[in-house]
Amino acid sequence: MRIATTLFATLGLVASTVIAAPDNKHGNKNNGPLVINKKVLKTSSVPFIPHTGTGLFTNWVGLNVDFKYIQPVFQKVNSTLSLGNGTLISRGESHITVILPPEYDNILSKVGVTMQELNALATKNNRLQRAHFDIECLGRVQAITQPNNVFQQSVQLIVKNYKDILAYRTDVFKLFVKKGGNPALFAAENYQPHITLGFKNRDLFVEDGVFKGKNACFHKVQLK
Repeated sequence: MRIATTLFATLGLVASTVIAAPDNKHGNKNNGPLVINKKVLKTSSVPFIPHTGTGLFTNWVGLNVDFKYIQPVFQKVNSTLSLGNGTLISRGESHITVILPPEYDNILSKVGVTMQELNALATKNNRLQRAHFDIECLGRVQAITQPNNVFQQSVQLIVKNYKDILAYRTDVFKLFVKKGGNPALFAAENYQPHITLGFKNRDLFVEDGVFKGKNACFHKVQLK
């Protein structure tokens, strides 16, 4: 998704400088894997939450994740010197964003795709909440944002094996094209799902020059 100019203008950012993480390995000799309750993957009993609004970046689709399994992971990360060091802020909830706010505001809504339609696609037979996925690793992205040279850091669980989520995005693409949308503007597979654990100052996005995929892995996880 290449919509950086629009988003930068909205956020009032001039530029961001991505900085190298000190250690981009999946773990090290001194730290074992981050243990996560495997029940975090069972989202079918967690209610779908619609996200609709009238302002910019208030409309999006997400797969709701039970925060009671994410909160202890955040606390562990934030209390570990080499991971969070007590500097991270939690939103107090957890989800996988499936349709990003800029995708809706700048692309889908322009041809008349509505949030009601997207939510209907998500909730038919509890489709989105029943989506299967797995967790790849603990990821971290960092950047210096302008104009005030502010150090930003975001830590997330990188998601893998998400073909059900991708199938939903593919159906959204079909709806977009059916309504006259230019297929070159929305790519279902151009997508990096993750569960944000916390961030320093504010979250970071692709418009900041960071990518929250397997490339961002820096610590192993273990589901048990």
